[in-house]
Amino acid sequence: MRLSGRTRKLIGKLVELRRHESRDYDLYGRWYGDHEIWRLTSWAGEPLSPSAVRRLFEDRELSTTEDSFAIHPQGGRGPVGIISLMNISEANSSADLSIIVGPPEDRGRGYGTDAIREILRYGFEERGLGRIGLSVFEFNEPAISAYKGLGFREEGRLRAALERDGKRHDAILMSVLEPEWREKSD
Repeated sequence: MRLSGRTRKLIGKLVELRRHESRDYDLYGRWYGDHEIWRLTSWAGEPLSPSAVRRLFEDRELSTTEDSFAIHPQGGRGPVGIISLMNISEANSSADLSIIVGPPEDRGRGYGTDAIREILRYGFEERGLGRIGLSVFEFNEPAISAYKGLGFREEGRLRAALERDGKRHDAILMSVLEPEWREKSD
């Protein structure tokens, strides 16, 4: 089994990161189909269909280059988001971060920040990564602020890389290196 010997749960201050359960795929389909989540986070041309999301998560279960968790608030509630290390390269000790917090009422409560803090710890300490990067759209200012607070640094831009709301926007490339993270987390 893919997960044997691999961490099944990560515990932060506000959240637990747990492996996905297929019973949650319909919920994920609603999140990935939500126009606002798509606008803020997705490179896709339009929100994903529920069947595309189900296939995405079924494929993630078999992937050797993706490591994904559901974000659960402490106290046993169902998932409120998804966080993943994507494009994992063992040869380069690197990965990309992907995160969404689904329900609007759960955004801005610290769940995403705590989940990122925990996946960084996991990526650097347990997976042995040396670099974790991400892309964020320039208009997603709350996310940019959270990433900077966690030690991510801007390393470049993809100018006018996507169209949203009838305008062209930059995508900002950010990363944090293991020594930078260690220094910030000590």
